[in-house]
Amino acid sequence: MNTLLKSLFVASAITSLSAAAAVTTSSSNQASFSFEGTIAPLCKTSSGSNSVTGLKLDASQETQTIGTLDVWCNTGENATTEYTSANGGFLKADNAQGSKIAYTLDIGDTTGIDLQTGSYKHASTLAGTGVDGDTQATALKITPKSNGLNDAGTYSDTITVTVSPN
Repeated sequence: MNTLLKSLFVASAITSLSAAAAVTTSSSNQASFSFEGTIAPLCKTSSGSNSVTGLKLDASQETQTIGTLDVWCNTGENATTEYTSANGGFLKADNAQGSKIAYTLDIGDTTGIDLQTGSYKHASTLAGTGVDGDTQATALKITPKSNGLNDAGTYSDTITVTVSPN
C-alpha cells in the first residue's frame, strides 16, 4: 500500500512541476495582454401607433396616417428600410367579390410610393443613435385610390418593414 501512495505522490509532484512556469533571468517586470471584440452594425425598429381602423375610403382620396416607424441604429447613420405589402399594394376587401382598392404610401417626405410593383427600399430613413436607445420617428401615410363607388366590405392590408444599417 505504501508503494501505491509513493507512486501517487511522485505522479502528483511531476504534474505540479510541469504546470508551473519558470522565471528566468531574461523575464521582464511587465506583461502585456491584447484583446478585441466586434459589435456588428445593427438597426432596430418598432412601430409606434400601428393599428388603424376606420380609414376614410371615399372619393376624396384623402392621405391618412397609418402609424409611425421608430428606428435606432448603432452606426451613427440613418437606416435603409424595405417595405412590402401583404396584398401587393392593394387594400383587399373581406367581401365575396374579393374587391381591391389601390393605394400609395408616403414615408416621411417621400410620397406616392406604389407597392404594386413589389417591395420598396428607402435609403434615408431617420435613425436614432446612442446607448439610451432613443429612436427617430418617421410618419407612414397612405392615400387610397378609392372612387366612392367601390364594393361594400372592410378593406385592409399589412405593410411589413425591414430595417438595416446603411
